[in-house]
Amino acid sequence: MNSRSLDPVVLRYLGYAAVLCIAAYLLYLVRGALPIFIVGAVLAYAMEPVLTRLEKRGYSRRGAVGMVFLGFLIFLIALVGLMFVAWQQIQNLASNAPQLEQQAVDLIHHWQEHIQALRLPDELKKMIIQGVADFQSKAPQTIATKLQDIVGWTFSSVGVLLISLVIVPIITLWMMLEMKTIQRNCLLMVPSEYRPEVRAIVVDINEILGRYVRGQIIVCSIFGALCMVGFGILGLVFRMQYGLALAMAGAFLYIIPYFGIFVVAITAALLAYFTSTAPVLCAILAVGCVVTFNLVLDYGVAPRVLGEGLGLHPLMVLFALLAGAQAGGIVGMILGVPIFASIRMIALRLFPRLDVAHSIVPAARHKVATVPAVPPDEEDEENEEDEGN
Repeated sequence: MNSRSLDPVVLRYLGYAAVLCIAAYLLYLVRGALPIFIVGAVLAYAMEPVLTRLEKRGYSRRGAVGMVFLGFLIFLIALVGLMFVAWQQIQNLASNAPQLEQQAVDLIHHWQEHIQALRLPDELKKMIIQGVADFQSKAPQTIATKLQDIVGWTFSSVGVLLISLVIVPIITLWMMLEMKTIQRNCLLMVPSEYRPEVRAIVVDINEILGRYVRGQIIVCSIFGALCMVGFGILGLVFRMQYGLALAMAGAFLYIIPYFGIFVVAITAALLAYFTSTAPVLCAILAVGCVVTFNLVLDYGVAPRVLGEGLGLHPLMVLFALLAGAQAGGIVGMILGVPIFASIRMIALRLFPRLDVAHSIVPAARHKVATVPAVPPDEEDEENEEDEGN
């Protein structure tokens, strides 16, 4: 009797597993089109709290979407204009690569002479000189090759970029209009007896990831704007070049913890040294700008826009970065931390005792989920239907 009663349950879950496998396979077949939809969904997800506030003030959903989308279009047009100017600077940098390479060779020769004059053990001196020579022989060619690859990839991707600039706003618009419907329909696919628990987990993840996505967009934009101002001043005073391109790159690299700031600081030092009228002073000031802006954002702005953060220990953040880099390169490093934070939230919901000693879970974790929930009347009707069946 008991085995027969389990048969429908087993068949149901086998059906769910089959549907998930088929959906995963179909998504794999169309994986080339997914990034554009993911970008549009992330943008819509980030703007959802603004839409919710406008709706609470009496605006209709379409009216709120229209206001927010207009601001998004203005921001996008300004961003495209800055990217066009930055692209011109990158082209100029690529054309001046041989001159910069010669300056790097002269600098290396200068340091080799200084090393020769130092009172160091012969073996140590030989190792340092050999390392500098290897760097001199490999670095310029590697940098030139990478720069040419970037330029070539951008030229070959112009069509895709232009199409994306048209399609992404359309996807974002429709995602904003249908966000609540999508949430409700996804929740309806969960069996009614598990729906409250799944709804609570979704609210947990929505709270922490929503804050993370919105915070990262705000912090990265502020960092790019500060770098643009700082490098622009250095350009006026010391004739430092390519500051806008570096600031735009910094805004995108800032999302990668630790590694992004390191790359921006090193690149700023090199560009300031080789393109300014006061190489050493300008390089120090450029690195100082990057470090100062990073500290201001990390300790002044980020706590306000990110709240309590993701609740991960610093060692877990480092592990998430390394694991993400191993699994998916740069994209994996960006997604590794929020994915680990989501796993943590699910584990705390399933095993509450893990959070007894140190609770860093957002307040929404202790509240009843309401945002992505099915309206009460609809849920009651569904429960009555289930009981009748």
